[in-house]
Amino acid sequence: MYYARLVQYKLGNGQRLIAEKLTREFDGISRELLGFRGNVYFFDDPTGEYRALNYWDTMDDVEHAHQVLFPKLEQELQRYTNEKPVYRVFEVFDASDDGEILTSHTITK
Repeated sequence: MYYARLVQYKLGNGQRLIAEKLTREFDGISRELLGFRGNVYFFDDPTGEYRALNYWDTMDDVEHAHQVLFPKLEQELQRYTNEKPVYRVFEVFDASDDGEILTSHTITK
């Protein structure tokens, strides 16, 4: 079992370049944190909504990552929007249960 942290923020229309900049910055930071497993990003440019899904080994890793990442994201977003980001944490069930990282997202031949 591992954990996922889903962060959602809204920038507005025509802000994809800003979303890409923020994604690159926070992807780099998250990869340096203990317990990091991976990131997936969702961009909905027509609505200006963006999401980041991070995977972590333990709940302690999620909480530490959140303490590091979320205040920085809030600070950065203040430059572009008045809307506050929101987040949720989930327990991840991997039906393959073989201990591999994100095996449910890999293709085998």
